[in-house]
Amino acid sequence: MMKALFIGLWASVVSLGAAFGMLEWQKSNQAGASAATEMLLEEYRTKAINVPIIGSGTIQGYMVAQFVFTVDANLLHKLQVNPEIYVLDEAFKTIYAGEQVNFQNMKKQDLPVLAKKLGDNVNKRLGQSLVQEVLIDQLAYIPKKDMRGPGTK
Repeated sequence: MMKALFIGLWASVVSLGAAFGMLEWQKSNQAGASAATEMLLEEYRTKAINVPIIGSGTIQGYMVAQFVFTVDANLLHKLQVNPEIYVLDEAFKTIYAGEQVNFQNMKKQDLPVLAKKLGDNVNKRLGQSLVQEVLIDQLAYIPKKDMRGPGTK
């Protein structure tokens, strides 16, 4: 009788230990899987671009701009494209068109609109949320009258 009681107790302890061990093992696997899918951000700095600002049919000056942007590294390695090209293209188009941001009469609140628009447009073109944030590193307007060099008067 005593033997049967000890065997039953031993089977219960082993079953509880196995169940506890299995739960801990599953928790550690889920934590490892979520860490693997965690977003890794990489930061890139673009080259400076010069965009002509045209008004009244003539060049009024130039915007000089440089951007820093963060991308999801996991998506970037899957796409195999250089996102800098897309950011610079969108920046040039946005500044040149000047529809939402008037660069000749710029206000402080225009900068966040410009940065958000650039990121959204790049992500739309690439078909996924690769660019997480666009930061403005340099932005300067140089009127034509302040320019030096050949062809400027």
